[in-house]
This record gives sequence, C-alpha cells and structure tokens, in this order.
Amino acid sequence: MIIYSWNIRGLNSPLKQHEVANLMRKNKLDVCGLLETKLVSSKVSSMQQFRLKKWKVFSNAAVASTARIVVFWNPATVNVDLIGFSAQGLHVLIYSLVHQFRVYASFVYGYNTVIARRTLWDDLRNWSPNSPWLILGDFNSLLSQADKHYGEPVSNYETTDFRQCCSELG
Repeated sequence: MIIYSWNIRGLNSPLKQHEVANLMRKNKLDVCGLLETKLVSSKVSSMQQFRLKKWKVFSNAAVASTARIVVFWNPATVNVDLIGFSAQGLHVLIYSLVHQFRVYASFVYGYNTVIARRTLWDDLRNWSPNSPWLILGDFNSLLSQADKHYGEPVSNYETTDFRQCCSELG
C-alpha cells in the first residue's frame, strides 16, 4: 500500500492538476494527501471528475474557506472511511484490499502561528486510535532548534506544544 503526502502550495492551475494526477497514476499511489491546495469545493470535485475519474476524494473545505487538505484514493486498491476533520487535519481509516491490512492516517496542514496550531494538537489527541496510525503532512512546527537549518532561531515557546503532543501520543 502506497500512501503519499505533498504540500502542493496551490492546485488551481490545470497544468499542475494534470501533473499531480499523472504522478499519482504513474507511481501507483493508493492514497494521496494534498496539502495547501487552495481549492474551493467545486474545484476539488471538478479535479476528481476530469483528472481522476476512478478515484474518490475527501477534503476539509467544509470547515475552511478553501480545501486546505484533499485526500484522493484509488477504490480499486483501498477503502477509505472519513473519521473526522478540522481546518488543520483530516483523519481517515484506510483498508488495503490487496494486503487485508488497516491503518489510521491523519493528514495535517498546520496553521502558521503557535496559538492557532493548538487546536491541531487537541485534534490529534482526540483522534489518537489504539491501532497503527500514520500522521503525514506539514505541521508548520519544529520539535527542536536542531531541526532548523536556516533563518531565525526558534524559541522554546514555539516548539513546546508540538513536543508535548508527540510525547503524549508516543
């Protein structure tokens, strides 16, 4: 089972949509989470209808002004059930039809500020299953200063919430 996550930084261009759809098919992805799509709901539907006809889709457009997160999956290889979603995350249960295996997955695109991200950490704590779980995406946060290579240093204040959440979730 191949699960992929990509911060696409905008998916409104038809050329970019075509490129992404081709990449998904070429690499035989089963599930693909696209982050920072900037698509309105109707554009998500049209991309699925015109570019990925046989694929199914979930997005979090209902709770954000645009779909910050879009998850496509190939129903020939996996079943995907939506468990929950928020403006910063989309939580699903993926069942591989080929391998007879299930895994929970949370696709994350965190807000840019420490305070705004706090609801993401709460969401992850609430979604935490007692089963295999993948968390993929862009947290817009670091665990420590050692994770940062360029730019301004990060403070302990900026990393504490993410570290605490990871510690609590194990």
